Amino acid sequence: MAVKKSTTEHRPAKLKATRSRALDGVAGTREALIRGAMKLYGERSIGAVSLREIVQKAGQANQSAIHYHFNDRQGLIAAIADFVHKLFEPHFDASLAMIAERERSGSLTTEDLVEALVIPLIRVFHTDETGRDAIRFIARLAADGDDAGQALLLKQVASFLVPIEARLAAQMPDKPRDKLQLQLLLGLSSTVYGLTVIGTLRHAPFSGGVPLYTGRFDDLIRDYVHFVGRGLLGA
Repeated sequence: MAVKKSTTEHRPAKLKATRSRALDGVAGTREALIRGAMKLYGERSIGAVSLREIVQKAGQANQSAIHYHFNDRQGLIAAIADFVHKLFEPHFDASLAMIAERERSGSLTTEDLVEALVIPLIRVFHTDETGRDAIRFIARLAADGDDAGQALLLKQVASFLVPIEARLAAQMPDKPRDKLQLQLLLGLSSTVYGLTVIGTLRHAPFSGGVPLYTGRFDDLIRDYVHFVGRGLLGA
């Protein structure tokens, strides 16, 4: 005859499942706030969006949600920057792997390094709406986030930029290092801001208004890498 198990034997499993659902709920709320804030900041500006609007955008009823998860606005912005970095990380890794492979084969060129610099931004932008929100947020933080915001952005990309800059310097030993670094940052910045207004390329005032860019990913990469590369190769 089977012995019926006591209900107390099932309690640990039930408690574990309850805790898991609670943690999922907390993580889901946190990400909803991050995504909502990233979209609103990208659409307008850092200072023009209230915390109340972010809570509403995230579909939360508790007005203290941002304080609970991030302490304050600066904590929220730092969390968004971390979220954006995770979107870029696999593309950063792929670019650095490409550089290493071409370096091993002795075929690494300046244009390879420029491609490695800008292609993560282009790929993230073309992935989905989250990627486009991320690019717009970066542009707004760089423009509106004062020195602290810009320092936060540079900290997020330092491990990616430094090895590219070092290889460019090795390929262009006659160029002053400070000028190279400035032009590298200008190339990165122009990529970010250019992506936020890329739709304007569909309304060119040439040849009867025929679009210059119709969404072909390969064309965009080829032409933009050439454009940035000419700037870096200049005096």
